Amino acid sequence: MNTLRSRFHAFLFNQLAKLKNPKAAEFFVQSIPLWIASCVIGLVAVLYAEILHFGESSFLYFYKMNKAWVFFLAPVFFFLSYITVKKFGKYANASGIPQVMTALSLPKKVANNYVHHLLSVRIIVVKIISSFFISLGGGVVGREGPTIQIAAAILHTTNKILPNSWPKISQKLMMITGGAAGLAAAFNTPLGGIVFAIEELTKNHLKYLRTTVFSAVIIAGFTAQSILGPYLVFGFPKVEADGFRFFMILLLVTFICGIVGAYFGRIVFWVNMTKKKLKPKQQLWIGFVAVMLFATVVFLTNADSVGAGNLLLDRLLFESDKQVAWYTVPARLFNGIISFTNGGAGGIFAPALSFGGSIGAYVGDFFTLRPRQINMLVLIGMVAFLTAFTRSPFTCAVLVLEMTDRHSVIFYLLVAAWGANLIASMIEKRSFYEKTAEVISEELLLEYDRSIKKTEKEN
Repeated sequence: MNTLRSRFHAFLFNQLAKLKNPKAAEFFVQSIPLWIASCVIGLVAVLYAEILHFGESSFLYFYKMNKAWVFFLAPVFFFLSYITVKKFGKYANASGIPQVMTALSLPKKVANNYVHHLLSVRIIVVKIISSFFISLGGGVVGREGPTIQIAAAILHTTNKILPNSWPKISQKLMMITGGAAGLAAAFNTPLGGIVFAIEELTKNHLKYLRTTVFSAVIIAGFTAQSILGPYLVFGFPKVEADGFRFFMILLLVTFICGIVGAYFGRIVFWVNMTKKKLKPKQQLWIGFVAVMLFATVVFLTNADSVGAGNLLLDRLLFESDKQVAWYTVPARLFNGIISFTNGGAGGIFAPALSFGGSIGAYVGDFFTLRPRQINMLVLIGMVAFLTAFTRSPFTCAVLVLEMTDRHSVIFYLLVAAWGANLIASMIEKRSFYEKTAEVISEELLLEYDRSIKKTEKEN
């Protein structure tokens, strides 16, 4: 097998060497694995979306049959989500974006030894299983952040298994490209994937991004779209944004979402750090109490307080019923904190959009605005809350723009993103992702130092 492979490589490179542009030939050879892996990303993203949709639908089926089911489903599946990560891959927990950021920032020596803890086939499997469990428990988690880690792991693994004779794209560039392709496939937003790679994942790699990111985003997104069709996540809501009074209300929604989004990130980070200091048994007991509080809130409210939030946003944007109960926003925020700090896998992108959208709808109903104006405030809330949490204003504005195809209101979306980012930065200088990535990096650097000292002692 190795002999046949070597002969194939030699034949391929000899044929390409005869071409007039050897650099273009080498780039073509480099890109073949990237293009194939990008197709895999699109397929996995679709499969992952269907798995989580099945999990959320299954929970809602039992919940609508009898609300009391939540007292069984939530504790059991939250625990299974937690224990899956704890036993089989601790860095598969939560979103996955901080893990990709950490992998990109680690020094080369440390990265060579520890990147597989963050990006590997094992992490992919654990991520999917753990987030499926939490969706079965009604968790307020999404799939977009996890898809970014999964996609980065696919491209990292692809680069790793290529033979030494094959010209490779740099490891970091493959990770960045994977993150962009993952977001594009998850949201069906190619521009959002590209902007995310530039704004969130890269600091010093911009000049190498153009061709690799563009090709991976197009292939992964096209693969997902070929299966699911040319869908929009929240397609074609009717919006209206006229008048000075409405603009002032828009700024109010931006202000509220900027504050709430920033404090949401701060609380989630504090809970995670506090739990890390506890012993395993203490973590389990506190986790059990938290999940039972989650179940109680869900039992006392309604289906709007669970799940990723797509169903809620669909109702607010496309149905005549645009009312949000007074308890929906605090219930979803509380359940989001419990879900996201459970220790299992699950993203915050989609829930953050639903948090902001709910706030926008509530404010619109409070001021008795017209349905199209409420739709506009839902979009503004989505952009503002996600920006306050991630501190990626351009990514958030472009994502919502692409998901809804509302190019006529791009100015308002950018205003919301800019305003929320400014307000959130006054409350907390760094985002949840940045702080979490720093913690993970410190853990791996400490582990590396310990291994070096242990080796020195043995020698």
